[in-house]
This record gives sequence, C-alpha cells and structure tokens, in this order.
Amino acid sequence: MTVQIHDSLARTKHPLKTLKEGHVGMYVCGPTVYDDSHIGHLMGPVVFDTIARWLLARGYTVQFVVNITDIDDKIINRAIETGEDWNAISVRYTEQYFDHLRALSVDTITDFPRCTDYVEQMVTFIQDLIDKDMAYVAADGVYYRVPRHEGYGKLSGRKIEDMQAGARVTSDSSLEHPADFALWKLAKPGEPTWDSPWGAGRPGWHIECSVMSSELLGSAYDVHGGGDDLKFPHHENEIAQSEAHGDDFASLWMHHGLVQYEGRKVAKSDPRMQDAAFRLQFQAHWLLDTYGAPAVRYFLVNTPYRRPVDFGPTSLDGARKGLLRLYRLLGERLEVPNIATLDEILARDLSPELAAHRTKFCEAMDDDFNTSIAVAELFTMAGEAKAQEGDAQAATLDLLRDLGRTIGLLMPGDAAQVASAGSGEGPVEAVLDALLVVRTAARGAKDFETGDGVRDLLTGNGVQILDGADGTTWELDGPAADGLVGKLVDGALALRASARERKAFATSDGIRDGLTAAGITILDSADGTTWQI
Repeated sequence: MTVQIHDSLARTKHPLKTLKEGHVGMYVCGPTVYDDSHIGHLMGPVVFDTIARWLLARGYTVQFVVNITDIDDKIINRAIETGEDWNAISVRYTEQYFDHLRALSVDTITDFPRCTDYVEQMVTFIQDLIDKDMAYVAADGVYYRVPRHEGYGKLSGRKIEDMQAGARVTSDSSLEHPADFALWKLAKPGEPTWDSPWGAGRPGWHIECSVMSSELLGSAYDVHGGGDDLKFPHHENEIAQSEAHGDDFASLWMHHGLVQYEGRKVAKSDPRMQDAAFRLQFQAHWLLDTYGAPAVRYFLVNTPYRRPVDFGPTSLDGARKGLLRLYRLLGERLEVPNIATLDEILARDLSPELAAHRTKFCEAMDDDFNTSIAVAELFTMAGEAKAQEGDAQAATLDLLRDLGRTIGLLMPGDAAQVASAGSGEGPVEAVLDALLVVRTAARGAKDFETGDGVRDLLTGNGVQILDGADGTTWELDGPAADGLVGKLVDGALALRASARERKAFATSDGIRDGLTAAGITILDSADGTTWQI
C-alpha cells in the first residue's frame, strides 16, 4: 500500500510522491534553546521520528533535519536576567535537548543545523529579497513586505487585513504594514551581533528555517513539519519569503496537535503555571526520570499525531503501567537485540489471524501514520497471546515485538528504563512524607502547637493521617488537587515561622530540613520567605 499523508496546505490526504524516487527530505522546526525542555518540546521529535522510522521501514531513505534556534530575543533576555553569556545558555540547553532525544530513542534525525552557523547565508537571502523589492530597510532592521506576496495566508487561512505583526515582532510606526515581519534586527547595546549591509545585528526568527532548509535539502524538498501553533505566523512567513526568493520550498506540510492539560491548552501565561508543582509535571527531565523515556514515547504516539495529546495527572502513569504489562508478557523476548526489518516481518508465514493483525498494523501506519490504531493492534495481539501456548504464542509475541519496534517501541533495554524510573509519585508525596516526620518529631518534643498544626494542615487539604502500631502513614481522600503542593508548603512555612517566633528552633530547622529533603528550596530574605521546587 502507498503511504498516504495529510497535507496541511492542501487540506487533504494524498499518496506520498517524492521529488527523488525512494528518498524523502524532511525539515521539522526545532527548539529555541533558552530554558529547560518541556513535554511540548518532546512531542515533535517523537512524532516525526516515528514517521521517519516508518518511511525507512517502507524502503525510503530519509534526510531528516531539525534546526536549533541558538540566537533569539528569549535567549538574549535570559542572558540579561541572569548575567550569563548568551552562547553558554544556548549550548547548555541544546545539550540538554540532545540528552532527552537520546533517551527517547529519537535517532532518525540526520542534521541539527544551528542558526548562528548560517548567518552569512541569511544575509545573502535577505539581500535578494530587498533586490526584488519584497523587503525594505526600516529604522530597526529589515522587514518583509507581506501585502506584496500573492497568496499570503494560504496555510493558516488568515487574511492580511485581519493580521497584526506576528509573534516575536513588535509593531512599529516605521513599518509599511503591521503584518510585515522582521528579516534582520539591528542590534541594541550589549546584544550579540553579526555584520550586514544594513548594520550590525542578527537574523529574525522566520528567516533561519527558509535558509537552513534550502541549504541542507535544496530549494525544493518533500516535507516540512512542526506543531499546529507554528502554522501562523512562522510557517506562513517561511512560505512567503521562500517563494519570493524563487524557491519551490516544501511539497507538503505536516502539523502535529499540541499538548493539552485535561482538555485545555496550557500556556506559560496560564495562572496555574504560577504553581511550582503544577509547572514541574510538564518538565521533560522530571517526566523522563519519573516515568521512564519509553513510557513518555509510548504516551506521545498513542494518539494520532494530528490530534491534541491530552495530558493529565494519571495519563502517563497509565501509559507506564500499560507498557509494563507488555514487558512482562514479552519477558526475555524484549531483550533480543536483532531488530527485524519490515520486509522480513512481511515475509513471515503466519496464521490467518496473525497475518490479519500484521495487515491492520501496516495499513494504519500507511494511512497518515495512524499510530493509535497501530498501537491498539499490538495490545489486541497481547490479549490473544495470553490465551495461547507454545509455538502459537511465540509467533504472536515475536510479531507484536517486531511491529512495535518499527515505530520505536519495545526496544532492548526499555523494560529496565521504565522499571527503574520513579513510581510516578511527584512532589506531593515527598512533602507529605516530610510533614509526617515533622509531626512525629514535634510531638516527641512536646511541641503540640506544631504537631497539631501539621495535622490540621493535612486534614484541611483532604489528607487522612493513619496512626498505627507500625508508625504513621497518610492517605489522600482522592486524586491530588491542583496546587496541593503549594498549599502544603505554604502551610509548613507558616508553622516554621511560628516555631521561630516561639524560639522552637529545633522544630523550625526540622521543617526546613524536611522540605529540603523533599526537593523544596527555601529562600529566606529581608522581604520574607519564598520557595521553589
């Protein structure tokens, strides 16, 4: 069956027709490296790595490019805030990003171009747009003339008259039109700079992808991908400037859905992100450490890539438990190092029932990479294997494992990673454990004000205290509520302040030490006490 792909630009699904027979050139927008990676940064690489794996399995060669934006307003602002060199910031977070990709078995990416390595080519590209009267020099840089581009808005469906200046661009009176976007930004004092005919400065955000994709894949290539949030303005602007430059650019566009939290989009401006515990659960390092990278990968591919991925308190724990069930069923088969090719899998002489499973899996992946149906087929086979014995069970389990490996699941070593990861418990559990230690110590010291205060703090937040002959434990009345860590820590700090006023320094130090052991950093200053995870 021919691989069918939904084209975001054409808004339809059609067979993959590559520019070069048997070869796919694919460019996917990567991260701006100024802060810790979060789950949204993992989704694109996992989704498109899975797509690349299937294309490779189907016999294509794939050049897969992911850019690194290593100079940007956000990086510069972080350098100003912290006093750290901007390049040191970008290098550190780039390496962190690479570590996460290695853990997630994202290994099909062939090129990681950095923006700062292609500034000279960007200057040449921009000058060509100026020469064609598609760009102009303004007071603070060079801008693209959006109204002159015929067909602008064809990807996002937006109309020029409804637009304002795009993301990362501040509208200015020197612009000819509010939708015009920056190609080159003149430097402000203290900012990193590169030479250009228009003055020292740095490239705008959108220009880098047009230039780096054409430099590595050519002026025409097969697939450009990214998240839904990049359709406008980023991808729309890429199309405009590349077409004005004379490039055919990407033959088709693919966009993956975004991560939601319990059905709602979560942005950094979301009030809930002010809560450290709520914010922590989105951090890539915490997710990989807590659930194991294979579980995170499985969670991200268990939804068709074009749909939003619904992320909530129990979703990753459920993914982890589902994988562990498969691992237990596969047993030692999971550690077999030989990875069968799809051609080898298709050549197997199977029972009619197993052959039907193989067909359904392959048809799902050929149909716009429908990993949800493909993964469901793996679990259907797992259910049947439980009722089988001998050679029949062995054939089912071998097929299950080998099909899973074509999309980066059920790899050797995965079981150890998931088993050794945390149990899925987060800072709530650690803080509760610490508070029970504080209560026990306070009662032993006859500091009943603190002991009773801990009791009231916990019971007031839906936590039962269970005193028994073997010690004291706790139990939540239900799922941990949003913001519970914040309430517990704030309450503990209030008890600490009270203990210090009463000169019960052993108690106050015990609260501090307990919270510190739970991963909470307490920051005392003249303006009061704050904390962070």
